Amino acid sequence: MREITEIILHCTATRPDWWAGRTSAEKLAEVRRWHVTGNGWRDIGYHYLIDRDGTVVPGRPLEQTGAHVAGRNTGTIGISLFGGHGSAASDAFSDHFTPEQDRALRALVQDLRRRFPAVARVSGHNQYAAKACPGFSVPQWIAGPAQASAPTSGPTPVAAAPAGQAFGWLFGLLARLFGART
Repeated sequence: MREITEIILHCTATRPDWWAGRTSAEKLAEVRRWHVTGNGWRDIGYHYLIDRDGTVVPGRPLEQTGAHVAGRNTGTIGISLFGGHGSAASDAFSDHFTPEQDRALRALVQDLRRRFPAVARVSGHNQYAAKACPGFSVPQWIAGPAQASAPTSGPTPVAAAPAGQAFGWLFGLLARLFGART
């Protein structure tokens, strides 16, 4: 496994209702098509994507260097949130993303930091390029409280991992974090 020292956050710059009614796996496949067909890359650039309902879908395998920030891909994990269309780098997370995405992202970052203790930084794409992406200030998001939302009636859905990738640890973590609420 490669050494991971940083997690970099992104957004897909899609509208909140983009592909409403489609599965997270279908949305992932569309972003993969953008990256492979549109950019000429060999695979999707992000390692994880988080849908509006908090569903976490794995993208490029963690063992492989991503393609998400020019000059900063080595030693990093790229996580992208669906949404963020029309955002600015100075916006609040809650301006463009859901409480479910907030909870899922915080849980995923926490778990990745546990799995990769060399991670010293969580940053946004906009900290390395003149872009709005991920559509909020990552340092402010990290320092702030998690977004509140209505209690859920069950666990946050997690899409099935592609064949050959073992993400059981993530499914278990999310089920524990978002399971039964009182």
